[in-house]
Amino acid sequence: STMAGRGPTLLSLLLAAVGVAVVAGIDCRSIGLRVAEVYMDGPIKDVVWLEGKVVFALTTKRTLYRSSDDGRKFTNVMPMLADSDTEEPPFRSGVDAMYPSDADNKRLFLQGAGKTHWVTYDRGASFLRRKVGKHLGGVKMHKTRADYLLAYRTADECFSKQRSGNCDQDLYVSYDFGTTFRRAVRRVSQYDWGPNENTVIYSAFAPAG
Repeated sequence: STMAGRGPTLLSLLLAAVGVAVVAGIDCRSIGLRVAEVYMDGPIKDVVWLEGKVVFALTTKRTLYRSSDDGRKFTNVMPMLADSDTEEPPFRSGVDAMYPSDADNKRLFLQGAGKTHWVTYDRGASFLRRKVGKHLGGVKMHKTRADYLLAYRTADECFSKQRSGNCDQDLYVSYDFGTTFRRAVRRVSQYDWGPNENTVIYSAFAPAG
């Protein structure tokens, strides 16, 4: 089994335990609960745990923090993400989402809020920029192939205030951990990796007319 995973479940359990202690008027430390105050630039949007006591926290202000001691201390790692402060209108800067790899618990794909994204192969000791020229969403990592991932792209025009008509999403696939992407399906609605290594299950809209 992998240690990589989403944090809200564990986090909610810890908060629930702390909440019970507070209601009962109990000192959390006296009952063995570790308490650490951490200050970030906004509310936490997502938390990911990786192996080796590494924790990532993403705030609603698209700022990424990393801890290497199980969450006791966090460091803002945005300076390590090349071009993370560059806005590409109509998109914003920063990190929009995190996707841990089930196939390799040292890897994490960081979906940028614009057309630049990042990856780490070593739990965040270093990051590589993936400037693919596409605004991506809905990344799905392969369960057994660490280099494989799916994502959708919505046309840039759809983010314009002057947009008109429907905005379709196209499905893209990468076989090199986000270095390159190629379009696989147009007008996709739902998608995921299939039961076999190289299969994708999806539903798509037929072209009008």
